Amino acid sequence: MIRHVVMIKFKKDAAQDKIDLFLTEMKKLAHLNPEVRDYSHGMCVTTRYHSGDFDFANCCDIDSYEAMDRYMSHWSHLRMTPYLPDILENLLSFDWEIDYAGPPFDEAAARAEAERERQRVVPAHEDPARAFVPEIRGQTREKARAMLSSVGLELAAVEEEVIGSCWAPNRIMFTTPDVGSDVPRGSSVQIGITGNWLTGPALPEGQAAW
Repeated sequence: MIRHVVMIKFKKDAAQDKIDLFLTEMKKLAHLNPEVRDYSHGMCVTTRYHSGDFDFANCCDIDSYEAMDRYMSHWSHLRMTPYLPDILENLLSFDWEIDYAGPPFDEAAARAEAERERQRVVPAHEDPARAFVPEIRGQTREKARAMLSSVGLELAAVEEEVIGSCWAPNRIMFTTPDVGSDVPRGSSVQIGITGNWLTGPALPEGQAAW
């Protein structure tokens, strides 16, 4: 079994409501991703007994290397991507092997939450001539194209490459128009997509990861 730990440093000027939203969504991971075992997370203790370089950490156990691959690419993990640009200064991930088995996965809770998530990510528009831009941030081009097509929109041919990713390479980070925009059916949506893996925290002085 693999223990997976992620530590995050928030930007000093990050809005508290956006940090709170990120923390709320992180709490859902345990019952959305079937690979997660023994999940926990929390803020750094006030007294900071150890490193003060990070503000928040989460930890979970994964059954195997194959399960770790599935966990990293699962929609419930990738869905966190859009919450990071406004709050993330740095991120560090560390994994090690352990000999332990956690509680079973709750299939019923996962199915119910997945349906709620589907309605949030690809909302239906009451006007057949219009559409809402779906939440394609965190997705690949191929997945985004399918999601856009399902609501009558298209993926624009022009795209922009943003900074290398410490979350996942080749994933959509922003859209034009913005996610949730009310647009005519048939419209094109332009994307900005991450480059290769970013091996932080070795960044130029004063530069954030996003």
